[in-house]
Amino acid sequence: MDTIMAPKRIAFISIPHIFAESEESRRGYPKDQPKGDHQDQPKGDHQDQPKGDHQDLPLVIVSGTLSKSVVIDHSKALEGSPVRKGVFLKNIASLKGKIKVVPADYEYVEKLDQTVAERLKNYSPSVESAGTGEYYLDLTGTKRLLGREIDTCGKIIREFKESLGFTASLGIGSTVLIARLASRVAGEMSAYDICETAEELFLSPLCVELCPELSFPVKKALLSNYNIKNIGELEMFTKNDLTCMFGKEGEVLYNCSRGLSRDRLIEKNTEKILIKKLIINSEDNDDGIVRRCFFSMVLELCTQMREGCVFPRSFHITVIYQDNYRHAFSGSLKNLSFFEKRLYGDLIIHVNRALERRTCVKKIILSFSRFVPSSLQMSLFSDNSKLEKITGAFDMIQKKFGKKYIRYGG
Repeated sequence: MDTIMAPKRIAFISIPHIFAESEESRRGYPKDQPKGDHQDQPKGDHQDQPKGDHQDLPLVIVSGTLSKSVVIDHSKALEGSPVRKGVFLKNIASLKGKIKVVPADYEYVEKLDQTVAERLKNYSPSVESAGTGEYYLDLTGTKRLLGREIDTCGKIIREFKESLGFTASLGIGSTVLIARLASRVAGEMSAYDICETAEELFLSPLCVELCPELSFPVKKALLSNYNIKNIGELEMFTKNDLTCMFGKEGEVLYNCSRGLSRDRLIEKNTEKILIKKLIINSEDNDDGIVRRCFFSMVLELCTQMREGCVFPRSFHITVIYQDNYRHAFSGSLKNLSFFEKRLYGDLIIHVNRALERRTCVKKIILSFSRFVPSSLQMSLFSDNSKLEKITGAFDMIQKKFGKKYIRYGG
């Protein structure tokens, strides 16, 4: 007897203003009222608000505090204004007094982003994060348990708005491409379900600018140089034609015009990660102190790895400056080790590169991942015996008497 497979139903959830809405919620903005629009309110409504408090102004979330910082997000009230994502902060200086500029709180939003992903697992175990505020959800086969997919999406929209204050839009299709495009068409607080037989009709009239992963120059060339406005107009071109015209992005256009995309989600790896965060005081902030602080972080993580008898294969370093600008480095470790001397020597080059930016460092985040058992790699080190004995004695003294009784010299 042949088994009939349930048709693929992939949902794409978009929270386009997750940075702004999370900050508005934290600052106590009214949930359902456009920020900065108080024309219909009585004049006495804000008499209790302290003078100079700009809580009612629409928010602009930026990457840092310098003029070259870019806009990451903004309040919904600013849609249609000169404030757009990707615009330099200096280009909207004329709006001073009409907007409130706030540096992005990446860690706060990252926690909320993880909260959203965890809540989505109540509807399906298969969840893929496509970026901050963007998620894929595999609803295939959930109809008997949760009801129609479109109704499930409606529940998700209401839950996120009521409990988190997020405005979401959802799209449903048989592939990740159709689901994403359906979400763009749906609009805020809405869901759009495209059945598989109607996907070709759905794609054809869509604006070509909606194609994901396209750069601005390619979008401009399509409209200005080739007068191509709709996705359906790309069907006359072969894959080779589009590749010759637009390079690698030509393949993206070809796949988009034919609706070619994956229908399986890539779930995030939940492997173990060791992480250490350190805040550096502004009054004691020079390059030497930053390096010593970084060594203490490496030392603490190496102690944990020696206790677990594992070597890391990958690292990630994030340096946050006083102006909230972030510089991140990541990669694979050439020498597998859990000795601080070796790892510090491999990683300090990245910290030195970060120190070339002449702004004080506020915070450093270091993490190790992709661990392997140390017993498999011990033979790699020719002088391992001496280093192992010294480090073992160091760990034993610290464990018995405390960290302050023995330290590395400057």
